[in-house]
Amino acid sequence: MNDDINITRAKTHQKPRSWMRYQKSKLYNMRKFKNNRENVDIVWQWHSHPSDKKKLHKMDKRILKYMSQGVMIIVIPPVPEENQEAHITGWYYDKRHRRKPRIEKMVFEMITE
Repeated sequence: MNDDINITRAKTHQKPRSWMRYQKSKLYNMRKFKNNRENVDIVWQWHSHPSDKKKLHKMDKRILKYMSQGVMIIVIPPVPEENQEAHITGWYYDKRHRRKPRIEKMVFEMITE
């Protein structure tokens, strides 16, 4: 985890005023970046849940529904006073050619060198 992150300030999960417009521009920039570089694949930009919630929020599901397919990576920071360890959770979402979306949990392992 980055040492520059202020844990007390990161306790809230704030969203921009126009979340979907922000996400659409982010998607456009990611697609443009992938087209310019070969052998580079971006699954999704990560975001943090400071409250130790591993499940997807309502807004996370809405973004994935808009994309129709993708991976949402959630990073949970360490909070020593609450005995919370840092970990990463990923969710794969696929709604192509289906009535109900397929949502599967992905397990990541943090490796330090």
